[in-house]
Amino acid sequence: MPIMDLTLTALGWALCGLWCLGLGLPLLILWWRRFPKLARRIRDPETLPRVTVVITAKDEGDRISDCLASLLASDYPDLELIAVNDRSEDSTGQEIDRLAATDTRTRAVHIHELPSDWLGKNHAMWQGARQATGDWILFTDGDVLYEPNTIRLTVSWALAQRLDHLAIIPSMLTGGYLETALVSFFGLIFAAATQPWLIRLPTRHIYAGVGAFNLVRRDFYEAAGGHHPIAYEIADDLRLGQLLKRHGARADLLVAGDLLKVRWQQSAWTTITGLEKNGFAALKYSIPRTCFLLLSAVLFFFSPVLALALCSGPVTWGFAATVAVSHLCYSAGAHVLGTRPWVLPMLLPAAAGILFAFLRSMVITLRQGGVRWRDTFYPLGELRRRMYR
Repeated sequence: MPIMDLTLTALGWALCGLWCLGLGLPLLILWWRRFPKLARRIRDPETLPRVTVVITAKDEGDRISDCLASLLASDYPDLELIAVNDRSEDSTGQEIDRLAATDTRTRAVHIHELPSDWLGKNHAMWQGARQATGDWILFTDGDVLYEPNTIRLTVSWALAQRLDHLAIIPSMLTGGYLETALVSFFGLIFAAATQPWLIRLPTRHIYAGVGAFNLVRRDFYEAAGGHHPIAYEIADDLRLGQLLKRHGARADLLVAGDLLKVRWQQSAWTTITGLEKNGFAALKYSIPRTCFLLLSAVLFFFSPVLALALCSGPVTWGFAATVAVSHLCYSAGAHVLGTRPWVLPMLLPAAAGILFAFLRSMVITLRQGGVRWRDTFYPLGELRRRMYR
């Protein structure tokens, strides 16, 4: 066989192997360890510790009530809610005050000014955590919906597994088909980037955090410095996981199934624009790193189809297997992460959309010299200088 054919054959099967090991295996283990399945084995301890839920919201007046109502319907016996209104200009503050007046477990915190050395959401979470009285703190967003038993089951699991940090990936509520395809693809690359089945390893280099659900021991959180070390981090949830793991946290990452739900974005286009602040930040504001990873992703997702279009015969079998495995992983990942498996034909269009979103994030951040988030502008120089490393 000519050397070129040998090379193409080896590349095709190597790509197939990367898909199987890098995504197929993690997704299979995530499916096996999905939390509703694990929860069947959980027995509540005799005494459950006090939990403080810190909910941060800015201009979420149309969603914060549903979030707080779902939390107040919890069957957890010792629960405290601290709802932080972060400089909202809509009805968020009024909705929080209204619900706080109806239930003594809820306390409202209103922030009117942002210190210059903090990002808004990070500061809001820190202010909420400072007032917590619970042994555990659950950081969550103002648009997340909880089942009544979610907190009880997750705390019982964390205690049984002797964890310091538990992150839960929520099921994604989506609208149209294209939005579902984009959200499903983002979930796929999140699984690839975090390798959640390895989170329990003691190494500090494998970590994860989820804005919808970060449950942490209060004493461990405070010993790590709280949100102070990550005060200027855009990717606050991910960096919280990194901070805790660096300080030796026993951590776990699971998928929620029906126990936790969120509507991440409101359309296909807002799924793309929603990555404007996070995309470049997740790549540490590095132009070479972003360009390298985007080019690698293009080759990873699109080269098998290009090879099938340009070549024929046995040299294409590995590429054909790669196309089949990649689409099956995409569909299986959508199912595991709570969207719809019939997005299977949309792998490449969704890949193009999300990769464009990351490129767009880099271009916009560089063009405007920083990131605009929650109506506040953060200069790129400061974001780079104060990165958590």
